[in-house]
Amino acid sequence: YNFKRHQLEGVLKTKTDGATWYSFRPSAVSPLRVVVLDSYDVSTIEGSTEENTKTASTFLAQHNPNDIHSFGVDWSAGLEGTERRFVPYGGLMSDEQLSWLKQTLTAAAAAGEAAVILLHTPLCPGSCNPLCLLWNYQDVLDIIKESESVVAVFAGHDHDGGYLVQDGVHHFTLPSPLLCLGEELAFATVDLFKDRLLVKIEGDKLPPIVEIPFSV
Repeated sequence: YNFKRHQLEGVLKTKTDGATWYSFRPSAVSPLRVVVLDSYDVSTIEGSTEENTKTASTFLAQHNPNDIHSFGVDWSAGLEGTERRFVPYGGLMSDEQLSWLKQTLTAAAAAGEAAVILLHTPLCPGSCNPLCLLWNYQDVLDIIKESESVVAVFAGHDHDGGYLVQDGVHHFTLPSPLLCLGEELAFATVDLFKDRLLVKIEGDKLPPIVEIPFSV
């Protein structure tokens, strides 16, 4: 919200091989593969390309009858359930990114790797407020389920946070420190072992400790 993509790239080097989605192995002795996704690939805020920004406006207008171009209005008025996700501060993944994700997770499964997905926007209903879901979350969940290689998804966006296990995948929506009062804390650590992840969390709506095993 606060920086243009070229500014983020200049400071954080957000691209790998020209794309804002990529994967890597953090340790040679662990089968874990970390997959980083761009949940604003197609977005009215700023897509990964100018064309994707235009596509997002057209897509959103088809799914939300409200005035999505003005501030100070209820963008979700009249929308119910998961349909409430079609608001301007959301986004979706392009076909290009989805194709890459499917290939990456298929290869991970074939190599005996366990994958963890990192992205801003949550994928799983029940792990967050429906307002905060990725627009095409089901497409991503279908790819995850088919691959059988993903053990956890870490997201943000919903400042209250949330947690749900679906089809054996742990979906963490990490709470925001912006809502902390006084001495309250909101953060998480992940310890990586050869055969498991150990997630420790400070924040409401999430368990304090979650152990996630995977095959070596």
